[in-house]
Amino acid sequence: MRKYGRSVHFAGAAFFLFIFLEYRNESTPFELGPLGKWKYFPQWNLVFQLCYFVLASLMDIIALIRGQESKTLLTIRDTFFASFAFPYGVFVATSFWGIYSIDRELIFPKLLDAIIPNWINHALHTWCAVAAILEAAINCHDYPRNRVGITLMLSFGVVYISWLFYIANTMNYWVYPFLRVMETYARLSFFTVCATILALFYMIGKWMTVAIWGGAATSSEIVQEKKTANKKKVKKVE
Repeated sequence: MRKYGRSVHFAGAAFFLFIFLEYRNESTPFELGPLGKWKYFPQWNLVFQLCYFVLASLMDIIALIRGQESKTLLTIRDTFFASFAFPYGVFVATSFWGIYSIDRELIFPKLLDAIIPNWINHALHTWCAVAAILEAAINCHDYPRNRVGITLMLSFGVVYISWLFYIANTMNYWVYPFLRVMETYARLSFFTVCATILALFYMIGKWMTVAIWGGAATSSEIVQEKKTANKKKVKKVE
């Protein structure tokens, strides 16, 4: 299984690096307005996926050279996957296609079909989820404690939302047009729902790890399981 896991890492790193470089040079309407493509969340999610798979690939290379994995790098890799790569990758895909199925004009107007290549659309809004789910299925990850992982995940969300409001208030430009027509309470409700969905995806990633790989999903849980098992053995001996 490990060799397949490494193959996924190398393939993911190559794929997302290609997408990142090509999309950077591709002229699209997303560049209009302040801050260009960087004001859109899928761009940041693309960076998350690229960073994760590049880091995982470098770790695999180091492990092959040294004959063992670095525990510190392994912790960083797994925490990054749990808090950013998996939940945001799945969130971008489900939220985009969910809104698209209801009213595509709200998120990806039909006129963009003739401007933005289909492969870019799917690279940004589909393959991020496919890669994250495939990675969770093929490679085991040691999840951090829930309060740590979810806090890290939501912290970036808060920063991004603050950025959206900053752009709107200082430049009179709403990155996502549907936010312009919402009342303040509606926007807050919308972002609260998004945060809840993100937390759910975080837990789904953890549950997948437990279901596929068995046992606990975090190192602390593994230690606790071992302590419980040892106590049971002691009781049997007594």
